[in-house]
Amino acid sequence: MKKVIDTIVFLGITYPYGVLSGIIFQILCALRVIRVLYWERFPHRQDNLILVSNHPSLLEPFLLPALFFREYLFHPLKFAPWSTPDRGNFYNRWYWFWLRPRVIPISRNNRQDETRGFLQMIEIISSGGIIILFPEGGRTFKAKEVLLSEGGKKLGRLKKGIGLLALRTGAEVLPVWVEGTDKVLPNAPDRLFVPPNLRGGRITIKIGKLLRFQKNSPYLTKEQITQIIANALLELADEEE
Repeated sequence: MKKVIDTIVFLGITYPYGVLSGIIFQILCALRVIRVLYWERFPHRQDNLILVSNHPSLLEPFLLPALFFREYLFHPLKFAPWSTPDRGNFYNRWYWFWLRPRVIPISRNNRQDETRGFLQMIEIISSGGIIILFPEGGRTFKAKEVLLSEGGKKLGRLKKGIGLLALRTGAEVLPVWVEGTDKVLPNAPDRLFVPPNLRGGRITIKIGKLLRFQKNSPYLTKEQITQIIANALLELADEEE
């Protein structure tokens, strides 16, 4: 019954929202408010995919699904990506009900809930789904350990779960680097939401090169895969525009 209700909500509300946000995204790109660099690298019509991104603000979970606009416009059930927000921020509150059909909620620092979410991610990817992950485990400014690119750009140390997920599924991993969202939607340590700054400047989204890992590879550990993904993000951060 829950699957039927989720499908009805998805087709009736979630999907139309996705189409609208995709159109707005295209308009903002045309106006150069948003720049997407290296579009030629984007794997169109690719299933079994994990998109991994840095997380400078709360804006990325709403922006990055629009990268799949061409795909889910005509094939929403197949190509609409799944997101993995914090359960307390973007799931439990009743007014987010329309997002739930494409959300895997995670309670941070709750091992049982993280395990449940991890198993659900494996199931979705194994059935050909697409998942957007922010493997820093929260916004970058909250990171206890920070990695620096050669150009001095910051990335919170990635959680090893991303390496394990890639290892268990053999899914292709697409690194994406986002800049400027924290200027448009500033972070405030003592508040969840702050008013957007419409004069915050341009947002830049860089598409990286696909990473491929053998399923259950005997040659790579989850720690090594996690480090490879982190290095790919840091290199992408410094790529010339």
